[in-house]
Amino acid sequence: MRDFLCPSVIGRDREIAELAEALRRAADSQGSAFFLVGEAGIGKSRLVRELVDTARGLPLPVLLGRAAQSTGTVAYRPVSEALFSYFRGSDLPEVAELGPFRGSLARLVPQWREDNVRGDGDSVVMLAEAILRLLRVVAGKTGCVLVLEDLHWADPETLAIVEYLSENLSSEPVLLLCSVRSEPGPALDLANSLAARRTVSIANLSRLDPADTVAMGRACLSASDLPDQVRTLLEANADGLPFFVEELLAAAVDAGALVLSDGGWAVQGQVEPQAPRTFIDSIDRRLASLGDAARILVTAAVLGRRFDWVVLCDVTGQPQEVVLDALRAGVDAQLLASDPATPGSMEFRHALTRDAILGRLLAVEWAAIARRALEAIMSARPDLPGEWCDVSARLAERAGDSRAASLLLESGRRSLAQGALASAEDAFQRARCLALDHAVRADATEALCETLALAGKVDDALELGQVLTSALNVVAAPPHRLGSVHSRLAGAAAAASRWDVAQEHLELALRHAHEAEDPSLIARVNVIAAQISYGRGDADQAAELARSVLTEVEDTGPYDATCEALLLLGHCARVNDVDRAEQAYLQAVTVAERHGLELLRGRALFEVGTIDFMTLRTPTYLDAAREVAASTGALATVAQIDMHLGAWFTFHFDHERAIEACRRSNEIARRLRMHELAAINLVGEAGAMGRLGEGDRMQPLLDEATALAGDEVGVVGLIWGLCRGELSLIAENRRRGLRELDTMMDLLRTNAVSPPIPQRGLWALVRAVEDLDGEAACAEVRASGATAQQLNLGFAHYADSVLAGRAGRPDDALASFAAGTGALADLTWYRHFAQRLVAEAAIADGWGDPAAWLMPALAHFEEHGQDRLVAACRSLLGKAGAPIPRRGSRGSRVPLALRERGVTEREVEVLALLADGLGNKEIASRLFLSPRTVERHIANLKVRTDVNTRTELVAFAAHAALS
Repeated sequence: MRDFLCPSVIGRDREIAELAEALRRAADSQGSAFFLVGEAGIGKSRLVRELVDTARGLPLPVLLGRAAQSTGTVAYRPVSEALFSYFRGSDLPEVAELGPFRGSLARLVPQWREDNVRGDGDSVVMLAEAILRLLRVVAGKTGCVLVLEDLHWADPETLAIVEYLSENLSSEPVLLLCSVRSEPGPALDLANSLAARRTVSIANLSRLDPADTVAMGRACLSASDLPDQVRTLLEANADGLPFFVEELLAAAVDAGALVLSDGGWAVQGQVEPQAPRTFIDSIDRRLASLGDAARILVTAAVLGRRFDWVVLCDVTGQPQEVVLDALRAGVDAQLLASDPATPGSMEFRHALTRDAILGRLLAVEWAAIARRALEAIMSARPDLPGEWCDVSARLAERAGDSRAASLLLESGRRSLAQGALASAEDAFQRARCLALDHAVRADATEALCETLALAGKVDDALELGQVLTSALNVVAAPPHRLGSVHSRLAGAAAAASRWDVAQEHLELALRHAHEAEDPSLIARVNVIAAQISYGRGDADQAAELARSVLTEVEDTGPYDATCEALLLLGHCARVNDVDRAEQAYLQAVTVAERHGLELLRGRALFEVGTIDFMTLRTPTYLDAAREVAASTGALATVAQIDMHLGAWFTFHFDHERAIEACRRSNEIARRLRMHELAAINLVGEAGAMGRLGEGDRMQPLLDEATALAGDEVGVVGLIWGLCRGELSLIAENRRRGLRELDTMMDLLRTNAVSPPIPQRGLWALVRAVEDLDGEAACAEVRASGATAQQLNLGFAHYADSVLAGRAGRPDDALASFAAGTGALADLTWYRHFAQRLVAEAAIADGWGDPAAWLMPALAHFEEHGQDRLVAACRSLLGKAGAPIPRRGSRGSRVPLALRERGVTEREVEVLALLADGLGNKEIASRLFLSPRTVERHIANLKVRTDVNTRTELVAFAAHAALS
C-alpha cells in the first residue's frame, strides 16, 4: 500500500507559531511547558514531530519519551525512555552540579549506577530536581526540548515529575512538550490544574473544518484537487480527524476505488466510507491481505503498542527474516511504523490501530497468544530486566497464569526501590487480588503495608497491618519477620503522632525481636521506642532508652542505630545542656564517618551546626553540613542550613547577606514544596528589609508567608516578633511593640514545641523594663527552653538585671548585666539595643553606670543611621546627668568637613580605602563587610559628596583630609 501520511501539518498554524515561540524563548533561558490536548486521531503526534524537526534543525538537543498503553504501570517509563533516547551508551556528563544526583538519575539510566553512590529512593521530588539539572546541562547555552507523549497512559510518578518540571522551568533553557488525550483522567486533570496556575500553556486541538479536511486530502495525495466523490467522502466521514483522513484515503486506494492515472487521481466505481464507521473492517481487510504475516502482527498487538521485534521472533518461533518481512508488510499497509525514540523497536502507527486488531480477537485467542509470549520472554530473559517484568505480569494476567501475582510483586518491589510509591502500591494491590498462594499473598500484603507507610497513608497502613498479622500467622512467619513488620508499623504510627497505636506495635515488635534473639532488630526497635518517648514529651525516658541502645550496640552495630541513638540523646540534652548535646552530635559524626554512613553524617553535622546557630558561634559546622548535603543531593537539608545561615547573618546585623541566604533557601524550598520553610525564609527576608529601612517591601513578603504558613503558629509568631514587635521597638514605639510581642507569645503558647525565636527573650526584657510582671515572663521564657538560644539567654540575663536593680539588689543587677553582656559579646547591635533598654530602668532605679552603656550605643546607632534610637540614647544621657555629645562628634574620626555632610565613620573607612585604589571586594574583606554593604556605603557617599561617578568619588577621596 502506498504511504498516504500527510507531508505537512494542515490547520494548525496558530499552534505551530506558539510552539516556535516557546522554542525561541527556551533558547533564551525562558523555559516553559506546553501541553497538546485532544482526542485520539486529532494529530497530536504530528504536531510533536513538526516541533522535533524544527528543534533539530536549529539545532537543539531533543529528548523523546512516550508512555505505553498497558494494564500495568512501569514507573518513570516516559522519562527513562527520553533519557535513553539521548544518552544511549553515554555516561553521565562529568559536571560538578550533577555529581550529587548520580544515584537518583541511575534509577532511570542503570548504566550510570555506581556501587558507592545511592539515590534518595523515597523522593520523587529529588529525582525531578535531578532531571531538571540534567536538562540544564544538556541545554547548555542553546536550549533543549523534552518531549513526553501520551501522558494519559503515564504512571503517577511521571506525572509528578511533569508537574515539578512545569513549575520550575521559567528560568531554565528548556521546553517541555507533552501530549495527552482529552479524556477524563489524572493526566488531563494535571494539565488543567497547571494551566489554572498559569504554569503551562495548553493547545486544545479541535477537529479540522471541512476546508482544512479537503486541504489535507490534497496534501496526502499530492494533488492540486480532489475528485468530487473523494471530497464528499472526506467531508462526510473523516469527522475532521487527521488520522481518519489518511485512513479513508488508504482504504479507498486499497479497495481499488481510487487509482492514480496519468491525469491524476480518479475514481473507479463507488467510493465507500471506511472510517470511522467501518474502521475495524478496514484493518481486517489489510490484515487479510498480508496472509501469514497477519498472525505475526496480531501477536505483536498482544505484546503492546510498542514492541521489540527480536522478542517477536521468540514469541512466534519464526526466523528473523520471516518476522522482518511481516513487519515490512505492516509498514507498507500503514499499520506499523518505526519507533523514533527507540531504534530497533516497532510500534503500531496509532493506538486505535492496535485496539482495532485486539478487538477482533476472541478471549481464548488473546489468552493463548499471551501464554506463548510469556513463556518466550521468561525463557529468553529469565531475569526480566527493565520493563520486561511488567510486560510479563500483564501477559500472565491476560493468560490466567498463576505466576501473575509473583510477577506483580516483583514489579512492585522494583518500583518501590525507585521511590515510585504510587506505582508500587498499584502493583502490590493487584498482586494481593491475584495471589492464590498464601505465602505470595502475605508477601504482597507486607510490601503494600510498607508502601502505604512510606507514602504517609498511616491509617491505611495500620488498618492493613491487622490483615497482615493474620496473613503472616497463616504462613507461620518467623519472629524476626513479625518483629520487623511491627517495628515499621510502630514507626509509621509515631510519625503520625498516633502514640498509643505506636506503643502497641512497639511492644509486639520488641517481643518478637527477643524471640528471634536478634540484637540488631532489638536495637532498632529500642531506637523507635526512644523516638516515641521523645515525641510524647518524655525526654528523660527517651534518653534512657537511647543510652541502653548505645550500651548494647555501640561497638558492634548496627551503626545506623548507634547514630540515631546519639542524635536522639543530643535532642534530649539540647534544651538544658547545649555542651552535652554537642558532644552527642559530634560522637554521631565520628561513628558515621568511621562506617561510611554519609547521610547520617550529614544529619549529625547539621545538628552540630544548629548548636553553632543557637550559641551564635561562627557557623563552621553549618558550612560543613551544607557541603555534605550538597554533595549527596540532600537539597532539603541545604535549604534548612541556608535558612539558619540567613538567621545567623540577621543576628550579626549583616542584612544583605541574610537576604541572600534566605533567597537561596527559598529557591529550593519552593521547588521541594517545603511550604513552612519557604514561609520562614520570606519572614526572614522581610525582617532584613525592615532593618534596612525598606519597610515598603516587607508587606508583600509577609502576605505571601502568611498564605504559605496557614495555621503554623511558629511562622505567624515569628512575623509578630521579628517583623512587627522588634521593629516597633527599634522605632521607639514601646506600646505597640509590646502589644505585638504579647500577640507573638499568645500564639507560641498554643504549641508546646514552638521554636525558640529570639524575640521571646526580648519580650521578657521589655516586660521587666515596663514593670509588667517581669519575673513571670523571665520564668516562662526559661521554662520553654528558649534560653538555649544565645540571644534569648542574653536578653533573659538583662531582664534579671532590671528586676534585681528594681528590688534594690545592685550587686545582683550588675552580675546579671555582666552575664548578659558576655552572652551578647559577639552581637554588637543587639548588645547595645538591650543595654539601651536596661539603661532606662537603671536610671529610674538608681544603679549601675547607664551613661557608660549609652555612649557607645549612641555612637553605634548613629553609624547605622537609626535616628530614633539615637534620640532615645541622647534623651537618656540627659536624664542620667551626663554631658550630651554633639551629633556624631564624640570620639569621631570623621573630619569636620565630612561630618557636616553627614558622612559616618564607616563611610570614612570606605572612602580611605577607595583613595588607596581598592575595589569593592577588597574593601569588604578589609572591613569585614559584604560587597553589597560596601556598594550601599559608596552610593551614600556619592550623594553626600555631590559626585556622580566612582571615578569622581575616588578623586574626592584622594583630596579629602581623612586623618
